[in-house]
Amino acid sequence: MTKSPISTVCFDLDGTLLTYDHDPDDVLATAFDDVGVEQFCDPTQLWAAADEVEDANDDIDFLTKTFRAAGERHDATIDSPNVLARAYDDATDHTDVSFRPGAQAALQRAREHGRVGLITNGGRATQQQKLASLDIHDAFETHVYAGETTPPKPATEPFDQALVALDATPERTLYVGNSLRHDVAGARAAGLQAAWFPVVGDRDDRNDGEHASHDPDHVFESLHDLESVL
Repeated sequence: MTKSPISTVCFDLDGTLLTYDHDPDDVLATAFDDVGVEQFCDPTQLWAAADEVEDANDDIDFLTKTFRAAGERHDATIDSPNVLARAYDDATDHTDVSFRPGAQAALQRAREHGRVGLITNGGRATQQQKLASLDIHDAFETHVYAGETTPPKPATEPFDQALVALDATPERTLYVGNSLRHDVAGARAAGLQAAWFPVVGDRDDRNDGEHASHDPDHVFESLHDLESVL
């Protein structure tokens, strides 16, 4: 089936347009040391557990539920996962970020092509630190902080809110993200076209049983690939 031409592009933020520059092992180790808890997972295992978190009220609530899920996966008892969550957030410098390959060019190309929005899981205060660090806050005509103003992705509400703000139709809107479960599944459920730009090590996710049904319209090797879609 022929796809509708793209008139609007929306982006995810973390893992899509940017990546943290700090060593994730150091940040996680610091959090465990600060609260005096024996480390029971590495960063990959922690973020794998995050897929079990369906909903969260804010960033700390999300991290609390993620640490609780990781503890259950690895047979660890955590008396106060919220304390560990705050220690992890305190150890994270949200301004220590860099663009992923092709991100700046992709943003510019999208702005030349049509309207552009941001749809990101995460609280406004945290995400705006990253946007300010890379000087891209004004690159977007609308910002949807899912989990704060709407339920988090993969709920359809964040996508619906962005479409209304941009006066866009879903079938002519492309959403670019790095997560099959949150970005691709959410965008497709809302009727948008979806481009998957996975981080290193995530390409196998498309073939596992849990994510096999999350089929993107496009798979990007870098964000320079946006040009061929537009």
